[in-house]
Amino acid sequence: MTLITIKKRSDFIRSNKFSKKIYTPYFIIQKLEANNIDNIPRFGFTITKKIGSSVVRNKIKRRLKSIISELFKYKDKYFDLGFNYILICKKGIVKVSYIDLENELMEKFKSNKVT
Repeated sequence: MTLITIKKRSDFIRSNKFSKKIYTPYFIIQKLEANNIDNIPRFGFTITKKIGSSVVRNKIKRRLKSIISELFKYKDKYFDLGFNYILICKKGIVKVSYIDLENELMEKFKSNKVT
């Protein structure tokens, strides 16, 4: 199954207003129950121009999508079905290695899963 991304601005705004927020040194994760019929988690990425040039921003997006895709294979372990997740990147994410980023995402998604 492929990764479903959030593209509508209204979904990002709704998430910003009503979601549960998880703060980390490199990003903020917003988690909000989706109002769609299917039970598949959806993901959105926000990376502003303050982070860097378009090359840097696209590299970060590719890294995050790659990590999420790997975690998505075990979606029952890391994600709540029927929720939207939006990752808002902070400036320090540019200097983080792929492994550190992967470990932090794994830890945060695993610890904030509703059981």
